[in-house]
Order: sequence, then structure tokens, then C-alpha cells
Amino acid sequence: MEFDKRIPIYEQLKHRVKQAIVNGEYEAGAVLPSRREMAQSYQVNPNTVQRALKELEEEALIMTGNNVPSQVTNDLHRIENLRQTMIEEALSIFFQEIAPLKVKPEQLVQYVIQYAESKRGDQDA
Repeated sequence: MEFDKRIPIYEQLKHRVKQAIVNGEYEAGAVLPSRREMAQSYQVNPNTVQRALKELEEEALIMTGNNVPSQVTNDLHRIENLRQTMIEEALSIFFQEIAPLKVKPEQLVQYVIQYAESKRGDQDA
């Protein structure tokens, strides 16, 4: 994972774990890798991982305890709300960029479909 120097690494790591929860890489109730394993995997300081996981715990997306591995929440409603929030944030950024182009909604839908199909083709290759 490459990090953006303009954004704190723990924030980027937190976002990456959220994505993994939403896309099912870390399913509800799944045990997360240890802090040491995550630090090694992302080549960051374990304290950075600790901070990211602490904030995820405060958001009730993961559960941790003393000397037990962190686990993803079992609350499917919370995970679905996270998915919805992440989609809305991405759409907000997208529409900020698209608005000045004055594309009609029907055209925009067609562009999105064509783009998605071309990306699917790229993945199949």
C-alpha cells in the first residue's frame, strides 16, 4: 500500500481496514491480523496500527480486549451503514468533479455503465 504524504498514515490505514470490512475481506466477526502482523504487512510502526485500530474500536467497527485478537463487529447493520457512508462520500467527490461539465443524468449513467464495463474487461484480461 502506498501512502499519501498529505494524510496521516493511521487515517489511511483506518480507511483501508474499513474498505476491507465493507468489501467482505474481513467478514463480520472475523479476527483481524495482529498489530505486529499489520505493521509488518503495511511497513508502518506498530503504534500507527494501534492508533488506527483504537479509532475503529471507538467507532464500534472492531472489538478488542486485553491479550485477545481484535475482531470485526458482528453488527451487520453497522457494516451496511458504513458501506452506505463510504459510497455517499465517494459520490460526493465524484459529483464535485462532474458538476462543472454539465452532463445530463441520463448521459452520466451511460458513461458510468460504459466505464464499469471497460474496467470489468480490464480485470478479465
